[in-house]
Amino acid sequence: MTDQDASAAATATPAGIPPARPLRLTREQSRARTRERLLASAAVVFTREGYAGASIDRIAEEAGYSKGAMYSNFASKDELFFAMFDFYALGQANELCRRLDALDDPDALIAAVCGWADGMRHEPDLRLLVVDMARLARADAAVAARHTKMFDDEWHQVGSRLTKIFPGGVAPVPVLQLGALVMDIAYGNATQLHAGLTAGDLIGLALRALRDAYGARPAASAHPGNA
Repeated sequence: MTDQDASAAATATPAGIPPARPLRLTREQSRARTRERLLASAAVVFTREGYAGASIDRIAEEAGYSKGAMYSNFASKDELFFAMFDFYALGQANELCRRLDALDDPDALIAAVCGWADGMRHEPDLRLLVVDMARLARADAAVAARHTKMFDDEWHQVGSRLTKIFPGGVAPVPVLQLGALVMDIAYGNATQLHAGLTAGDLIGLALRALRDAYGARPAASAHPGNA
């Protein structure tokens, strides 16, 4: 028996028994899958063409859906943009937290943050959309408030994990500021214009400087902002 015959025999169903049909998605599962595909396509088109240059037609075409399918999930281009930004920003922050949760060594923690930041150069690169997001938030107080809350939560989650690089796990600055330092450098735009310097380089420099400046001191009481 050849390898091909053996493989066919191993996957064959018994005589008289029809092969199992793939499980059919529920309506909710199908809708969730469609929504994720639309968000993925929106990320590609928005980062490639910018908020102003992107269109609902182009995003729907990229996803392989009709414009009607787009509007059944998102009421407007603005709503799609905000949903896409939140989806990927939260996903990237959660990925960083997942990496940091697996580590305790200060140098390994810093290296993990630097590697994560440099990995954001790949599509979808939300750094290209930060200015668009800031412009839209400045024009809408509700949007600004919602995203301030989102960033506060992200920065606190990241900062609280970075306290492990300091003696006794006590940071010399509020965890919110520590997280903001990392995330703001990671999403900054200036390093995109410099071929020899990355966000990871700057984050590593800042975190090592803080660690080295305070590492030789006895662990102090927690900063009031970390309570």
